[in-house]
Amino acid sequence: MRRNRNLFAPERRGGTGRIVRTVAAVVILGTAIGLGVYFLFGKGFFTSNKPVIVDNTQPTVTETVPVVSPEDLVRNGNHIVKADEYAYSTKDVRDWMTGKVPYSGDKLVFLTFDDGPNPESTGKILDVLKDEGVPGTFFVIGTNVEKPGSGEVINRILEEGSSVALHTYSHVYEKLYPKNTGDAQYIQSEMFKLIDAIRTATGKSEFDSRVLRYPGGHMSWKGMDKVDEVIGGMGIEYIDWNAINGDSEPTSRRPKDAQAMADYVMSSLNYTKIKSVVVVLMHDATNKPLTPESLPIIIEKFKEQGYKFGILK
Repeated sequence: MRRNRNLFAPERRGGTGRIVRTVAAVVILGTAIGLGVYFLFGKGFFTSNKPVIVDNTQPTVTETVPVVSPEDLVRNGNHIVKADEYAYSTKDVRDWMTGKVPYSGDKLVFLTFDDGPNPESTGKILDVLKDEGVPGTFFVIGTNVEKPGSGEVINRILEEGSSVALHTYSHVYEKLYPKNTGDAQYIQSEMFKLIDAIRTATGKSEFDSRVLRYPGGHMSWKGMDKVDEVIGGMGIEYIDWNAINGDSEPTSRRPKDAQAMADYVMSSLNYTKIKSVVVVLMHDATNKPLTPESLPIIIEKFKEQGYKFGILK
């Protein structure tokens, strides 16, 4: 009987030796090829000695800087950007005007107007300032700010290069100065109320003013040190005046025409020691028709004497 062949057994003796020799030949041939490539192309063909560079450079971040127009309101300010070149610190002006701090610069005059705004009377004054190319500072009352049309007037004040200042919300002496003594907390509350009224009327939420004129003047009332301390905590400085046009004087002393009112301003300077820094008190109320009428003459007189015109901030 024929036996089955083992399919896995070598066919004949010596088959294993041939396999070993074949494998050895392949290894030798591969080694020879590898050495040839090495010598022909160099070590870099198999590996690289180049240093690995890690780039730790941070990506450049470009900061966006807001574009500020000359017509934009100064941030948290009471005037526009282009007016900043002739805007002066209220505290500095007060110290110069009173002689507390010596002043040696160009002669300065500040035209100030109390008790507005009013579309008619304030508008006439703004017309004059624009025609003459000079600015002013307008001390507004809150109850007037809330009247129709006042927001447009205040915006015009700002747009034309003048500044807006504070004259309390109510202008009621009995509330502000009970028994002729300043009520610090009440006056402070009126400051907040007035600033809010201006922001609402103008639509300018970023508006702020740090300039105050106390109704009747700081010099007229008792207990003002405490008021100044509280108001100062809000960053607000007050200002009085050292020249007047007489538009709120008793009728017997009030100038009767535009020329007389202009002369009144210049004559009032005889009563102040400091003439190089002048703050003129005037009013833009509806019952002061001579004020806008006399204003061109007043401005011309100061120009003739070499004064520069500024605003308070």
